[in-house]
Amino acid sequence: MFKISLFDNKKMMERFVILQVAIVMMTILISYKIAYLYTHIIEQDILFNIIYGILGLVGVVIIHELIHNILFRVFAKNTAKPSYRYHYGLISTHMPETYYKKWQYILIMLAPLFVLTSLLIVAFTFLSYSSIIFISSFHIGYCLFDLYFTIGLLNNNVKYVENTEQGIYYYTESPAKMHTEPK
Repeated sequence: MFKISLFDNKKMMERFVILQVAIVMMTILISYKIAYLYTHIIEQDILFNIIYGILGLVGVVIIHELIHNILFRVFAKNTAKPSYRYHYGLISTHMPETYYKKWQYILIMLAPLFVLTSLLIVAFTFLSYSSIIFISSFHIGYCLFDLYFTIGLLNNNVKYVENTEQGIYYYTESPAKMHTEPK
């Protein structure tokens, strides 16, 4: 078993936020380049892009966490309810004392990224407002936490995952075996 806790290390968290900002900026740039190849973008003032982008992000984050909540419940073998935690300007969903198989946790973490980004791309094809690019880019930056926690699953030894408020626990064997072994 090993644990990843990004939120306990302030210096690491600051670096991660800088990485998020860089990813958001690169995503905005790349999205504009791609969008110009396929459509005429309805340009909005940069201030409106940022304001609409942040307001849109609030709505998208609520839906994002709702998707996590639903998937945590779908794959849970108990009747526990997900809890939420607010730290460093982020809302995160946790499901303590519930263990997920590797593939289940990957699906739980990556589903909001793919579902919401796809919906925003579809919305952009009908309404080519530049603020949609900002909303999508901000959401991709927000999803870096999910990607970070998913990277720990690249370890072939990881079999189960527990998502708690203290951090993500990766188990190399069944947690039920670990808790029943005599000490």
